Amino acid sequence: MHVPPLPRAGRLASLLLALLGLLLISSQLLGRLDFWLYDGLTRSRFDHGDQIGITVIAIDEKSLAELGRWPWPRAYHAQLLDKLHLARAVGLNIAIAEPSAQPEADQHLAQAIRRNGRVVGPVFPELQGRRLVETRPLPQLARNMAALGHTDFEQDDDGIIRRVYLQAGLGAPRYPSFAGAVASVADGCRRVIPPPAAPGQPWVRAEAAMVPFAGGERPYQLVSYSDALNHLSSDSFAGRVVLIGATATGLGDSHPTPISANNRGMSGVEINAFLLHGLMEGLRVTPLEPLWRALLGALLLLLADWRLSRQTAPYRLLGSYAAAALAIPCASALALYIGHVWLGGSVAALLLMMAGALRFAAGQTRLHALAMTDGLTGLANRRSFDDTFASSLAAHQRRRRPLALMIIDLDNFKGYNDRYGHYAGDDVLRRTADALRHCFDRKGEMVARLGGEEFGVLLENCTPEMAMAAAERFCRYLAGLELPHVASPYGKVSCSVGVAARPPLADTPRSLFEDADHALYLAKDQGRNRVCAARTRERRT
Repeated sequence: MHVPPLPRAGRLASLLLALLGLLLISSQLLGRLDFWLYDGLTRSRFDHGDQIGITVIAIDEKSLAELGRWPWPRAYHAQLLDKLHLARAVGLNIAIAEPSAQPEADQHLAQAIRRNGRVVGPVFPELQGRRLVETRPLPQLARNMAALGHTDFEQDDDGIIRRVYLQAGLGAPRYPSFAGAVASVADGCRRVIPPPAAPGQPWVRAEAAMVPFAGGERPYQLVSYSDALNHLSSDSFAGRVVLIGATATGLGDSHPTPISANNRGMSGVEINAFLLHGLMEGLRVTPLEPLWRALLGALLLLLADWRLSRQTAPYRLLGSYAAAALAIPCASALALYIGHVWLGGSVAALLLMMAGALRFAAGQTRLHALAMTDGLTGLANRRSFDDTFASSLAAHQRRRRPLALMIIDLDNFKGYNDRYGHYAGDDVLRRTADALRHCFDRKGEMVARLGGEEFGVLLENCTPEMAMAAAERFCRYLAGLELPHVASPYGKVSCSVGVAARPPLADTPRSLFEDADHALYLAKDQGRNRVCAARTRERRT
């Protein structure tokens, strides 16, 4: 059997869930969940290869051992650039911003850059004193370069590099990313190099993109600088895109990434190699703007919760919510792998799973309440009464406190149904239940419908005198309702009450109930519309 359509409270719950998702996703309070999802999806990708022909010439420990301590003579760089004259593009990811002690060395390197004609240099922000400045290659070097590109990476809140910006610069996003500039030169396009920006302006970023990391083999060839300089021929780099940068520990920058978070990190030149491969292969991953991601997550939560809570059978509710929650990261993976768009979605999936668990728990609580409630009057039913009766009696016997039980029966109720009909009889039962709630609404008082026109009341810490007074008070209240009953000698609805109340003895629920039932029999035998107290067991026997 399916759950009926959501009441207004259910629809409001869906709306509140969507609002919560909007706030949490837009505020990035649970942003690390999306980071973990992206890292997992990234490590599971194995579609990278060396199709583009990217070579990273690494200034590594081997090169330092063979060529000496850093910095090296600039003649080494000039010699290497001449050897790379057959490369499609060369990204010289080395900061050469200070003039050499030998001016002719800088001039020699500038001439090598001009002869190559496809060299890209780095630009990055740097704090000098209290002002932010734009660090670029020496002017004579920059003038001969085909382009400049920024090497700025942004760490996420957990310190991992996942995103870059394809445009950035001091005061305005005037420079492409380093990898983007290299890709343009490799495609035969030279970039106009803007003049240096005035110091003190903010560093501005634009066009966010996710670095398309992947597990498995890396999409570039890694060559030691010393090997490239002294052992490999120019033909080894013919038609390839070359990046030159430091990978040695302590020499260059090193950043944790999704595929290197558990080791010493990844050098900036290698991160640029991943980005370059993605740009040239059309694998650029665009992250959805935070506002749109929050709106999409809120819409998914609203529609999924509204649909599932209305249409899912109770026994399948939790499984359906779990499947829907799992579908969100699966859809995010498809968008990443096929559409090259990063949607996130882990926060929405978590909230949807929590909503399903809460709705399942609420449904189970509601079913339990229905199982323990009388459908006509809303009072506790006989099953609930029996459970409470047994536990209350045991507790009062341990504490040596009195417990009272009333059994109330409407007088000549069959005659009422015969005269007025069963619908009217049901209304009298509901009115009687309301009267019982009114008269017994204090803590320690429980009212239940035992069956038919018979009701039971448990009164904790109640002496026989107090129980008799309470029963008389209820009878007067019911009579005061003036419910007409022409088949009764009293002309209105009345009741008979049997009361069993005494200090805790070796009673059982059955013996106490039989005493109250016997007192009810006495009340009816004496003419109804009255209250009778049960005699003690010793006197009755």
